[in-house]
Amino acid sequence: MISAVDQSAKTFAIAGKKQSRVFKVTDKTSITKGGNTASMKDITENEEVSGSYWKNADGTLEAKTVTLGPAGKAKTSTASPAASPKASPSPKP
Repeated sequence: MISAVDQSAKTFAIAGKKQSRVFKVTDKTSITKGGNTASMKDITENEEVSGSYWKNADGTLEAKTVTLGPAGKAKTSTASPAASPKASPSPKP
């Protein structure tokens, strides 16, 4: 969950159990929201986020990919519990 956003510095923070982590967004960062390309302006506080990052030599965290919105939403909507029993092998004597 994003706890803070600084549009002018192009950073956002995620609250952790022990401390917050601040991520820098660069021109190399790939941002998506709902499967579509997004931008730094689309990053808002209290929004769910996932992605990947690099830790730079100076200790800063640079966002590599940023996916806005609930994680795994598309995966759960395509799963069909009825399909599972059909895929089960028949017991053999």
